[in-house]
Amino acid sequence: MAIINKKWILFCSLLSQSGLCLSAGSINVVLLPDPVNSFKCHQPGVEFKITQYSTLGVLGILDCKSHRSTYGDTNDDVTNTFGRILIPWRYSKGGAFKDGSFMQVVVGMEKSKFKSELGSKADVMFADFGFHYGYQWFWANGFNVSAMVGVAYLVESNSKKDIVQNENSDIVDFLDRNTKTNIHGGAGFIIGWTF
Repeated sequence: MAIINKKWILFCSLLSQSGLCLSAGSINVVLLPDPVNSFKCHQPGVEFKITQYSTLGVLGILDCKSHRSTYGDTNDDVTNTFGRILIPWRYSKGGAFKDGSFMQVVVGMEKSKFKSELGSKADVMFADFGFHYGYQWFWANGFNVSAMVGVAYLVESNSKKDIVQNENSDIVDFLDRNTKTNIHGGAGFIIGWTF
């Protein structure tokens, strides 16, 4: 219940700031689905049109429990309490909130708290940097979809590990890999509603 309340508080506080951007145009309420992790860590957000060709937004999630990895394959023997806040800036040559290709730069922070079945723990905080290229479709009723590919660079800013003595070597490798600075590619889509 506390997680749901945090999500609604974040959503309402972002939506209440829309008056600052009304002179620039529309608002797009978005959802970044999480199909890889059993649909457990969807990330809601909002985008504001700040110029004729660009938008600025924020999206994220707090304390989502899943098997999500920092990157790469998940491990069913390790759970992760995951949180992330991202700020995307998008430039669309055809115009903000209009059909066409776009490029997007993202900055943010994310944290993961990993725990194995045997009790090993690893906590990590990353600074996130990303670049995406994609295409967006907007319908007259406000519904929209953006598909994108790109690269993410996660810079480890703080981490700690507590590995139990009899931990499996594959779990130790997984925790080591997921608490280090990394660069990786990815693809995804965002659904939204503009009003």
